[in-house]
Amino acid sequence: SPEACPPEFAKAFLADGGQRFVLHPSYDIWSLGTLIYELATGQPLFDDMNPLDITKTLPTYKPGEDLFGAIPDDEVRDIVKQCLQPDPKSRPTISQLSKHPYLPSGFNLFRGLRR
Repeated sequence: SPEACPPEFAKAFLADGGQRFVLHPSYDIWSLGTLIYELATGQPLFDDMNPLDITKTLPTYKPGEDLFGAIPDDEVRDIVKQCLQPDPKSRPTISQLSKHPYLPSGFNLFRGLRR
């Protein structure tokens, strides 16, 4: 859904319906950031916008301090800032996120996948 898609997908979708878009893990990191933002604030990232307007806004979207200021916890705010980087190469990997100070020491996002 547009509410959780990153700017690079919105741009590809507007260009050709996303036909040539290659999905990268950074897509999920952006989506995680939108989820954490909503959990932390109680509001969707693009509150009061319809899906088409969100899609048109995303290619040039730059989250600002007004957005991040709505998150009361400093460490949660830092996670969301990292996840919502407009440049997908600037977003952290899931491994990097698992080492964030907000998460418990020794937290392993992949624990359930090991056999």
